[in-house]
Amino acid sequence: MRDNKGRFVKGHEKIGGFSKGDKHKKLSKSKVSQSLFGKIGSNSRRWKGQKASYEAKHMWIIKYYGNANKCQQKNCNYKNPKRYEWHNLSGEYKRGISDYIQLCPSCHRKIDMERMELCVL
Repeated sequence: MRDNKGRFVKGHEKIGGFSKGDKHKKLSKSKVSQSLFGKIGSNSRRWKGQKASYEAKHMWIIKYYGNANKCQQKNCNYKNPKRYEWHNLSGEYKRGISDYIQLCPSCHRKIDMERMELCVL
């Protein structure tokens, strides 16, 4: 902050009755909480739709359809993997179960490598 002559003055004025470090009152917190209650999906204030990150879209599929629990690849040779993963089919990461399949890590890597080879050619 500067004074009338342009010199720097330590500190700052409160703007709007609230400054850095002040705590919100319980009433203020409850109003914010009530205004956000029940706003999920496209009604959420943080909704990004198709602009959401890669991680956010994978968290979405896990939230609505759970963790992957089997390998849907027909010719899978990997026996008893410790985990399974969701794989996106179209590469567009649409929000729908029809755009994903469950795979073991081995099959997932194979399919991703095949997709990368097609992109290079």
